[in-house]
Amino acid sequence: MKERTLRVGCTACALILMITSFPIDGLARPMETTEIQQETEAATDEITEAEIDAYFDNSVFVGDSVLQGFRNYAMARSDTWLGRLQFLASVSFSTYNALRPVTSKSLHPVYQGEKRLVEDSIALMGAKKVFLFFGLNDINITGIEGTCANYIELVNRIKAKSPDIEVHLMSMTYTVRGKSKGNLYNDNVRRYNEAMKNLAIAQGWGFVDVANPLADENGDLRSSYSSDNYVHLKNAAYDVWSVVLRAYAKANLEVIREILKAANSETAGAGESGPGVAASGAAAGPDIMGGPDALNGPGVAVQETDAAAQAGADLEGTGAEAAAQIPAGPGVMTVQ
Repeated sequence: MKERTLRVGCTACALILMITSFPIDGLARPMETTEIQQETEAATDEITEAEIDAYFDNSVFVGDSVLQGFRNYAMARSDTWLGRLQFLASVSFSTYNALRPVTSKSLHPVYQGEKRLVEDSIALMGAKKVFLFFGLNDINITGIEGTCANYIELVNRIKAKSPDIEVHLMSMTYTVRGKSKGNLYNDNVRRYNEAMKNLAIAQGWGFVDVANPLADENGDLRSSYSSDNYVHLKNAAYDVWSVVLRAYAKANLEVIREILKAANSETAGAGESGPGVAASGAAAGPDIMGGPDALNGPGVAVQETDAAAQAGADLEGTGAEAAAQIPAGPGVMTVQ
């Protein structure tokens, strides 16, 4: 018996469609037209690596020195999908700094040779997606609630200049066990990340967990991933980030595809039923997946799994070997 399995991502479950050719007298019978169509759909429904690469076109990552490390990592690998990424990163940058005026002493990242407000640089780039990585500096300046308020203000400013941009928050990463500074300690980092995740849900933004895949069995930053035995990261950690981000992109693409397929199916069903028959699922679909902006925004990838923490805790080794141990797919991210 010949089997082909297609896994389809959705918020509630994974659908497994099996297409089988049954043998007749030792030979597979000719496939009917509907079966050929099913085979074709199964082959084309899988998200390709090229599609995942393209997901990051016109994206910009904004943040502090930890993100600056990721920028350096990406620049050294510009011949891969990482070369598609744009960056606005600066040492000690925070949401608090981002909202302040640009001066000769301000911490705003440089774009096209000069410091600019983040929202202005993003508009000049023509970015379609923005990934925001803040918190390590904010938590000792404005605390958790203040940073939530700053995020909302910063995103409002970004959207005023780039109305159609998708917004994705990235979790703050942990410190090495026993290392802390003021409000920057890991139990508080967990509270911060939970607040950021809830903020993303409320606002219809995406949320990417890049913290737990780097954590050890105690929930601290694995020391082998830290470049300063505190909070900054080695390339081995950014290897893991790369896997997480690609899994996040794949999950978004899968859910968007399923929403579009469901919408097309409902439209076709309504047409067959004649005028006046409501397509009951068409309106409900986007609300279930994250609100009316689901087709255009990151809310479509809102789902929660426990595999992110487990993936980080089970890692052995560093670098590409460690990254390879993280399972592909949405399990390596925490989005709710």
